[in-house]
Amino acid sequence: MQGDADLGTSGGGITVSSLTGTLQANTSGGPIRVDGVSGRVNAHTSGGSINATFARGNNQGGELMTSGGSISVNLDPAANLNIDASTSGGSVSTDLKVSVIGTISHSKLHGTLGSGGPTLALHTSGGSIHIGSI
Repeated sequence: MQGDADLGTSGGGITVSSLTGTLQANTSGGPIRVDGVSGRVNAHTSGGSINATFARGNNQGGELMTSGGSISVNLDPAANLNIDASTSGGSVSTDLKVSVIGTISHSKLHGTLGSGGPTLALHTSGGSIHIGSI
């Protein structure tokens, strides 16, 4: 699909595949699954996990937040992003080479992927965060 998408539900999950624009996804009742989005991704849920795979070359950043589950995000290892990840209910881990800024912590990761760029903010109060490679 080409263009931007603004999706919302109060009673279920959201799944998006192959979007070439910006995504805004909000739900209070389920998980969010994103695959192949090439623009900025803003996804918020209070009732489930978030699984997002950004398209190769996506340097747009975004915000993935949940209060009721874990976050798993897969990024292009060649992307240039600032990463701001934190959890109060689990741990933060990454398979990517991220240059850490500040203190290294079990529940927080602040750093840069590549040369840095727009911020990708990841936050959960009910689970762990994993940053992997596409």
